[in-house]
Amino acid sequence: MDESARIWRDRVARWHKSGHSARVFAEREGVKAGTLYSWSRRLGMKRSAYRQSSEKATLPALLPVVVAPSGATTPSPGAAREIVFPDGAVVRVPPTFDEDTLARVVRALGGVR
Repeated sequence: MDESARIWRDRVARWHKSGHSARVFAEREGVKAGTLYSWSRRLGMKRSAYRQSSEKATLPALLPVVVAPSGATTPSPGAAREIVFPDGAVVRVPPTFDEDTLARVVRALGGVR
């Protein structure tokens, strides 16, 4: 394995163990998130294996909710809502969302156990 591959193997392993999104981790490392994903696939390193072994026990069962202060701009009834996860992941929910699909997305992002 060449030096570049060794560097990326270490970086991808640290990303998987960090619990951060690719965007957040890549920004901190000074690399592109797409490159991080590409190396992860190229090296055959799946994030799910790291999540099951290291993150499952440390994730909270409930996530904190931040309520906008009174007087804050309220979105119109037809506007999409956003769910912002602690790692920076954002899910935009249209007004006509499917509850089952949203629940699966939230679970996949580690928000609900």
